[in-house]
Amino acid sequence: MTRALSTGTFFVAVLLYGAASALFFLDIARKETRISASIGSVPPPRRTSFAATSLGVAAAFHLAYVTFASLVARVCPVNSVHFSLSMASILAIAVYLPARRWVRIDAIGVLLAPLGLVFVLGTYFLGQPGPAHSLSPVFLALHVLANLAGTALFLLAGGAAMLYLVQEKRLKRKRTDRLRIGNLPPLEVLDQAVHRFLVAGFPLLTLGVLTGTIWAKGLETGSFEEILRAVLGYTTWLVIAAVLLLRAAAGWRGRRAAYGTIAGFCCVAAVLVIYLVRPVVELGSPRLGG
Repeated sequence: MTRALSTGTFFVAVLLYGAASALFFLDIARKETRISASIGSVPPPRRTSFAATSLGVAAAFHLAYVTFASLVARVCPVNSVHFSLSMASILAIAVYLPARRWVRIDAIGVLLAPLGLVFVLGTYFLGQPGPAHSLSPVFLALHVLANLAGTALFLLAGGAAMLYLVQEKRLKRKRTDRLRIGNLPPLEVLDQAVHRFLVAGFPLLTLGVLTGTIWAKGLETGSFEEILRAVLGYTTWLVIAAVLLLRAAAGWRGRRAAYGTIAGFCCVAAVLVIYLVRPVVELGSPRLGG
């Protein structure tokens, strides 16, 4: 029964993520429309509302799939990298859905929906439990939760920064700031969204870096992969700290803040890639000394 529920929730999540991706793409591809004098009074397009609803329901089924798949495999989700990445995308969607009502960031859904689809597929086809850890369950939960929540917020910040650069380029091409091209939010809205997500995610990133340092010291290993992950983690922290500091002290906003955010996001993405490909590499490589 549990296996059937696991398979059923997986397929429903895939279909809904696919539908949300298509709806968000169609909304972005719409012809240019004029924004009203008051941005906050602009009602969300109906297609965007359908897309957001599909995305929210897809995330719910994604969470159900992760839960049932964990029961089938009889592993804690923390011990599977792909399950953890699934949770990061679910958390990002959980933050995005209410945030889009406060800030006009509907367009970020065009990035979150395909990302959720990729992670749920990765969990289904590649997900497997990792090696057991001798660390305290409380410490491990703190480390994982801090990293998941921080990653979710940085996914949103990186998405908003990318959309900022796209919108800026389109506005320059049109030479007007009175048009909203392709239904993307205004530049000021995207810039504020980037800053807010970074401010919310930075303390979590700091906690993740600190606990990760203690974790690495406790494991007493020094493989190339672990060193690379640590370097990328510290680099991400330094880049995001610099973006926030320069914004407060030197007035860094707009394009410069967007480029700095994307640089930090690339470091986070590199860490995620290492986590994703590690199980495949370990399966394909011969064991030494065994």
